Amino acid sequence: MRIVSLIAVGIFTTSLVWPAFAQTKPDAQDINRRKSSHKPSTARIVEDVPGPQTYLSENLVRVRAANTPSGFQVPRYVSLKYGTSNGRTGPSLGHPVAWRYKRRGLPMIVVAETEVWRKVRDVNGDESWMNRRLLSGIHMVLARTEIILRSKPRSDSRRRAIAAKGALLVLEECNAQGWCLVSERDGHRSGYALKTLLWGAEPL
Repeated sequence: MRIVSLIAVGIFTTSLVWPAFAQTKPDAQDINRRKSSHKPSTARIVEDVPGPQTYLSENLVRVRAANTPSGFQVPRYVSLKYGTSNGRTGPSLGHPVAWRYKRRGLPMIVVAETEVWRKVRDVNGDESWMNRRLLSGIHMVLARTEIILRSKPRSDSRRRAIAAKGALLVLEECNAQGWCLVSERDGHRSGYALKTLLWGAEPL
């Protein structure tokens, strides 16, 4: 994955790579999740970019922040804090690992929680339980397709960069017109993208 900065000089265009935006692939795909068993596990490669019609915030039980163990509302967005994270079949270390995620920053939806554990739903709709220490409150979004990041929230504004399909970006804010300000993780570069092109930007 990479993001290319576009700088126009006269009639020429120079392309520069933004290293901080580059997404390291730990395997052939961005997510390599393994089902655990007593036998050697078989890798299951899962496409991490949902289709444009996918809406994964359906069938959620809504709980106000005042009534949750964490003090935050359910459902809500979180992201993976580490490059390798285990999702289990239940809320304890005694439950087997159902999924192994290998992508830091991947957005998730918390759909239920206990004091220590969070039940999360991933970009493909699969659910598992994770220890709260594996999750970050940073609101990340995933590019559904290649996206032009613009200098202003308008389709005719100057191009600032191109985010590759599957790129992970920090969501800063969205406006009523359907544009969202996103940035790389260190916050040095940012741009506007349409909300419909970002998984994790829709309000829950």
